[in-house]
Amino acid sequence: MKKPLVAILVGLILGGAVFGGYLAWLGSKPKPVIQKTVTKQNEVQQFLTWRDPNGFSFQYPDGLTVNKHNEDKENYAHIEFTHPDHPGNVIVWGKDTTAADATAWAKTEKRFKGASTLDTTFANVSGKKVLIAAPSQIIVGTVDDSIAWTVEGLLTDSAFWTGVHTTIADSFKFIPVGSVDEEDSTAPVQEAVSADEEEVIE
Repeated sequence: MKKPLVAILVGLILGGAVFGGYLAWLGSKPKPVIQKTVTKQNEVQQFLTWRDPNGFSFQYPDGLTVNKHNEDKENYAHIEFTHPDHPGNVIVWGKDTTAADATAWAKTEKRFKGASTLDTTFANVSGKKVLIAAPSQIIVGTVDDSIAWTVEGLLTDSAFWTGVHTTIADSFKFIPVGSVDEEDSTAPVQEAVSADEEEVIE
């Protein structure tokens, strides 16, 4: 009866040693980093609509400083958007031109020499997109009734002003001239857009 008891004890000791070694080996393995991604949803960005008595409208993000340049008596539009925390600007222009269309306008503008010029749609008509390297600028425009209508972005803070430029240029449209009182050229847009942001927590 002693032999079976000794065999059991030896088996228990050996099994414990093997199991302890296995646990020690597991403890020495590097642990994976668990990364949790938390998404903040329903963050609302407010947009305003500019309705101009000269026959156009567009949307722009709230929080920008707007200068209508009332001192400019030459042009149909000279509306400058700036922000104290983001160097650069976006300007909406309406200038007289002798160019017959957007293609001719892009070719005759001296400041576009050496720039990249692409076909695009602006205000639901054929237009041009011009990319200037130095200083970094993006200009989108078209010609309508001998007026060159453009949205020009000086992209000093590229990440910020590229988004502003896109919002204004993509929403730009022509409306009946005189359909808006000059005093009421801006008004809040009722629809809000939610912006999703991702925060990574380790």
